Amino acid sequence: MRRFLLFVCVAILLSCSDSTSPGTPNAQLHIVQQDTTAPPLVAARDSFWAVVGQDRQLRLNYQARTPADTEDEFLRFEVPGDGLLRKPDGSAFQPGDSVLITITVLDTTKFQLRFEPSGLQFNPNSPARLQIEYDHANHDYNNDGVVDSADSTIGHTLGLWRRENPTAAWFPQNSVKFEELEEFDANILSFTEYAIAW
Repeated sequence: MRRFLLFVCVAILLSCSDSTSPGTPNAQLHIVQQDTTAPPLVAARDSFWAVVGQDRQLRLNYQARTPADTEDEFLRFEVPGDGLLRKPDGSAFQPGDSVLITITVLDTTKFQLRFEPSGLQFNPNSPARLQIEYDHANHDYNNDGVVDSADSTIGHTLGLWRRENPTAAWFPQNSVKFEELEEFDANILSFTEYAIAW
């Protein structure tokens, strides 16, 4: 049911998106930072093979605090069996084709990621899905040394953002925010950089 609601919400957001916006320069975007008490990630970079006709996924987790604890999830990326559309060179995927997908946390102190290979496209009728959790964020969003109502206000404005390359402007990524879970879910149609920011 949650995935269905995500699809409906994203479809509505897509219909309302403004493609004429000039975007937000990197210097004006406030990327959310990891809390200094957050456990380190098990890995800041990982890869997997997405294969036509097979559901595949990759997860990036935080390290467990003790051997008895379970690892908290940071990110989950899923590619359905019919999700691959076009290779980076523009050619269509054929049955049995595969592609190596790599996700890199660009700075382990921030919620900023790069997805590769650049130019990979997914089926709009069966897109890839990104779920990213930010419960280990530094909730002092404005970095004034105290978590207060100003940070709560900023927390309500957090969004998932994307840019095509390191010199490009940032644009809001259509997504569904589950504020009580501190999580963003988004349908992904192509690869780029992503960040949680305000």
